Amino acid sequence: MLKIINSLLIIFTTVTTISVSSQEILQDDAERLLFIEPDGWQQIFTDRVDNLSTTEYAPNGSTEKDWKELLSVQQLVNIPDADLDEMVTRVVDHLSRSCADFDIKPIALSGVSHQYPTLGLMVFCGASTQNGLGEFSIIRAISGKENFYILRKSWRTEPFSTDDGAPVDMESRKFWLGYLSYLSVCQPGLGNCPPG
Repeated sequence: MLKIINSLLIIFTTVTTISVSSQEILQDDAERLLFIEPDGWQQIFTDRVDNLSTTEYAPNGSTEKDWKELLSVQQLVNIPDADLDEMVTRVVDHLSRSCADFDIKPIALSGVSHQYPTLGLMVFCGASTQNGLGEFSIIRAISGKENFYILRKSWRTEPFSTDDGAPVDMESRKFWLGYLSYLSVCQPGLGNCPPG
């Protein structure tokens, strides 16, 4: 456990505050996702369609097509106090459509600040209908006062049976669950943002 905590401290060297209230005008009181880009990772994709903003990161040298590990940050802007269960059900339904063998399992997010409703789950895609590869993800969803956030860490693997469990070792799963749990949402007007 100490090794995981030390690794988290090393990776959390740079803090980037992403304001999602408006891409055009940054408001001092806008709700924010406090995001930390992992050391040795790079942005490989960014897009905004209507009220959905998506940014994806992968280890340096990876591309949008050949990634083996991916960190995705999605923000549904102007979805105040969204129903967490309903939104996660939609996400799961969308992900299940591209998998031949699909399963989900809830994750207890102990130690997470519950200033905002949050939910965690593991997503098992034994074989993608798009590329035939397996994909395992840890997802954390946060229902903010203004926006809805989906944080997802994914691994591409060889195809697998969802009955066999996660194709990613426990140490990696613990590390990235800790990472996703560390990320938070705040709003200066509510006094829940770090100083500075």
